[in-house]
Amino acid sequence: MPSAVNNVIYNVVDKYNKEEAAKAKKEHRKADLHPRISAHNLRHTACTNMAKQGMNVKVLQYIMGHAHSDVTMDVYNHIANKQDIREEVERYARVAGN
Repeated sequence: MPSAVNNVIYNVVDKYNKEEAAKAKKEHRKADLHPRISAHNLRHTACTNMAKQGMNVKVLQYIMGHAHSDVTMDVYNHIANKQDIREEVERYARVAGN
């Protein structure tokens, strides 16, 4: 059940954040807290990372359980920043040059 997985994730992050906040206060510094994430966030991240590694879109679609590959690519595959775009262009240029 996603809610059970989410509860585990929330508890781990909350415990870390409480311990980090106490440690930071003791050390007179700003706490480095983790954001609250969910199983769905992890699903998006996993899909994006598999796509960035060059996984075939149809395979990725199957893994994600989508009926259509456009859902996989348009909703779950995120380009994080300009560096991601640059790396992809360079990777394809190297492949095309071989």
